[in-house]
Amino acid sequence: MTGLRIELRRSTALWAGLLVLVSGGGMLWLITSEGSLWKGNSTSALLELRLPIAYVWALVVGLATLQGMRDSRAGVTELFATTAKPTWKRLGTLAGSVAGVVAVATALLCAGLVARVVFHGGFVSIGFVPLALTAILALASSTLLGLAIGRLLPHPLTVPVALVATFMVATTGGRALEVRSPGDEISALALLTPVMNPPSSDLVTTSTSVDLGQLAWFTGLGATAFLLLVARGLLGRLAALVPAGLALALALSIMPTKYSDVLVPDSIASKLVCDDDVCVGQVHADRLPAVAEAGKAALAKLAVLPGAPKAVHEDTSAMAHLTAPQRSQQIVYLKTTGYPRTLAMSADEIRLELLSGAGVASCDAPNSFNTFEGTVRYITAGYFNGDLAKLASEPLMWTNGQLRGEIDQTWQRFRAQPAGEQLARITEVRRMMLACEDAERMVDVLKAGR
Repeated sequence: MTGLRIELRRSTALWAGLLVLVSGGGMLWLITSEGSLWKGNSTSALLELRLPIAYVWALVVGLATLQGMRDSRAGVTELFATTAKPTWKRLGTLAGSVAGVVAVATALLCAGLVARVVFHGGFVSIGFVPLALTAILALASSTLLGLAIGRLLPHPLTVPVALVATFMVATTGGRALEVRSPGDEISALALLTPVMNPPSSDLVTTSTSVDLGQLAWFTGLGATAFLLLVARGLLGRLAALVPAGLALALALSIMPTKYSDVLVPDSIASKLVCDDDVCVGQVHADRLPAVAEAGKAALAKLAVLPGAPKAVHEDTSAMAHLTAPQRSQQIVYLKTTGYPRTLAMSADEIRLELLSGAGVASCDAPNSFNTFEGTVRYITAGYFNGDLAKLASEPLMWTNGQLRGEIDQTWQRFRAQPAGEQLARITEVRRMMLACEDAERMVDVLKAGR
């Protein structure tokens, strides 16, 4: 314990811990907005940390590399080699102090994020634990690797090269996980870094295969780093590579190669809670009263349709932030990803969103824009509402003169038809929406163009 106290006082251990807390917290504050989703779910909070951890990771490795060069810079390498105290014990104390403080600081950073979620009245579950363990193990093992690199390569350029190389690996790995569709192939090597752009959904988490693969890899990396740090001869250093090699083989064998297998529904946060036939994910249970009010009103209006839907469910699928929402004849799916946020709307605005498309969600991916489908959604919502009204999800079409003119013209031609014909055309458009047929043809149907 005496040696540990000395190392804590004379090494960079405490500075490394402070670096994790300040840089991690500071970067997260700089890159996220006040309305970020992560404040509502502890799992999302830990996923949000995966982006700034790229900077923290590089800084910690650089500082650990500098610390690993201490004996060489002080010119006492040969002197310590002649002492009776085993090398592994002396360097193990150093490694334990620096890596231990980094691990504790990372745990405190994760705990602080969870506390922030609690403070904001958000949803907390044990789903954040694997993500926190991965972050802790990743930074601790990388700290050991930095110490080993500094001891083995005591050159003035070693520290900047280690820092820049770590940052480049982190950013490259993060970019390799940027995809446009769930079926995109990814490199399993990219998952060997703890870096990931957080998804714009608070209903998902990383899959078990990703968590286990990363934990296995960083455990093996830490073991190899420690053995390299204390090894004396060439044979010992070669043997030290075995744990990392085995961990790499294990990790790559279980890591997914499709993005749709990287993120999965958070089984706790996405569990449906219901008020009669209206359901939302458990993480959004606080919005259930407003959604239930809107959903029941919408179902009552949609009841005039043949084969009318019987329930309203939030779309809790893992890839809802990348693809069009689910569509079903029996269920009206509420899209809660993308902007503007549906769950932040009033009950009346949510009701209009559910009525638009005749109870069928958009065929377009989130944050996309299709003027023909927008027109269809306005007309169908207006039919059930009794008159046109602004859709919070399509404000541009309501305020733009040309687009608003197209909506008004379509509405007038639609309303000029007999009541029975109007219902028939709304029913036909609903069928087309379920099949995701051409939106321009849907507008023609509403205009009685065919």
